[in-house]
Amino acid sequence: MKKIIGVLVVCAGVLGLLALELFYFQFHKVFQDDVVVEAMIQPVADSSVGTVVETETVLQGQFGEIDAVHKGSGMAKLIRQDGSAYVRFEDFKVTNGPDLYVYLSDAETPGQTLESLGNYVSLGKLKGNIGDQNYAIPADFTGAKTVVIWCQRFGVLFTFARFE
Repeated sequence: MKKIIGVLVVCAGVLGLLALELFYFQFHKVFQDDVVVEAMIQPVADSSVGTVVETETVLQGQFGEIDAVHKGSGMAKLIRQDGSAYVRFEDFKVTNGPDLYVYLSDAETPGQTLESLGNYVSLGKLKGNIGDQNYAIPADFTGAKTVVIWCQRFGVLFTFARFE
């Protein structure tokens, strides 16, 4: 009888740890890919003057590797169109993880703390760890030097691209 109770306690502990991993740590996401394919922001017609307002790539930069686990690749572009601004990821890929967000920062070299980002704004949750994506930039944010992929849950920098 004691052996059965011991086995049940061990099984309950293992199930508890598995539940903790699935709902909080989410390490399993490292082995999953979330692919997003959004179209490039299209030119818009300005009917008041009868012209088409094109998109303009103002700045761009490459995502890179932070360490052996946190890696990114692809291009980040800061795009302007008719008074609006966007960040676009192309051929983007990053190590997947829990609670990943996209930040726009005025820091040239972000580090492992939020303070290292300087003045920053959240563009929202990362849509997917692979693929072309668009994020609107709030009109009141200026001075963007980097776009950062940040794990909010654990306060970890996953990758960033410095605009040039």
